[in-house]
Amino acid sequence: MKYVAIILALSLLFIPLSQASSENNEIAYYWSFYGQNFEVMIDFNGSAPSGIYHYLNFWVINLTIPYSDYKFYSSYPAGYRLGDNLSYLSYFATPNDTYLQKLAHMLDTIAKENGWNRLTEANFILTFVQKVPYVGDFQSTGFMDYYKFPIETLLQQGGDCEDKSLLLATILYILGYDVVLFAMEVQFQGLYGHVAVGLNVKDKSGPFARYLQYYYPYEGKDYYYMESTGSESLITSGGSIENVHYWVGISPEAAGAKIYNLTVIPLNGPHYNGYHQKYNYVKEIKSQENSNWYVYYALALVAVFVPILIYAVLKEKKRCPSCGYPIEEDFNYCPNCGYWLKPPRPPEPPFS
Repeated sequence: MKYVAIILALSLLFIPLSQASSENNEIAYYWSFYGQNFEVMIDFNGSAPSGIYHYLNFWVINLTIPYSDYKFYSSYPAGYRLGDNLSYLSYFATPNDTYLQKLAHMLDTIAKENGWNRLTEANFILTFVQKVPYVGDFQSTGFMDYYKFPIETLLQQGGDCEDKSLLLATILYILGYDVVLFAMEVQFQGLYGHVAVGLNVKDKSGPFARYLQYYYPYEGKDYYYMESTGSESLITSGGSIENVHYWVGISPEAAGAKIYNLTVIPLNGPHYNGYHQKYNYVKEIKSQENSNWYVYYALALVAVFVPILIYAVLKEKKRCPSCGYPIEEDFNYCPNCGYWLKPPRPPEPPFS
């Protein structure tokens, strides 16, 4: 019994963590780009209308996200988020989410209002995601490695490199950009696993074209590096401190880091279809082969441990009703206290 309890207790470790409540919260992200100031104000579980507000050089995006959207993602089992297969990252991109689509299209509206080309818009969106705080998995979830959905990264006010890269890649994907994920090892004062975004730049014109320096070929296309974790690195060069800013096409190599084992992860694999405001549910694009993982897990526990429990109960020895000493089925009396175990034999009939 104690082993069964231990196994069941360990299985509780796979219960997902939920870090946002159903209460009304306001979450704000600020950044500057091209001489203008921007804010994404998220009214979490509120009732304020979504929209864009513009005054002089200040733009505000108001986005209301209901708790039901967040709950669909936060209830996804934690055991699914610990995958060691890098291609599994694409599963967490949710380009069909109602509210990510709203956010992406409002960012796109601002870009069009300013007359920016696609490369400039990509840098605009990159700057926004870079301002989302970096928060390590263990600090925010208690797990050493834990994949978040983009909505979770926004509403939990941060994520690590793969979480922020998924947010960036999903927004760009919604807007029709050709993007992939980069998974790699980066050597910079130590060796670290890292995730970034690759962008296939079709129009290499405009003020940001000069930063298109670092790219990686994949299936006949060049995907330029996009660093979602932060906006800049400070390096020492010739006795002075220099600033390396991470625009599209600038990688940590510009700051002296070395990149090894870079793997390209396309976004056309299986992934959550995303929360839909009208239908109010989440589904997988492909078959439900993985969606019932918890059911299979519970059935496996039942299949293994129920027969063991039944066997243990059936095999448990009987005990003396007087002293509790273990006895066998064929004992006539208890060897410990002498208690007579068999029913008394009826008296013999008298001889006639």
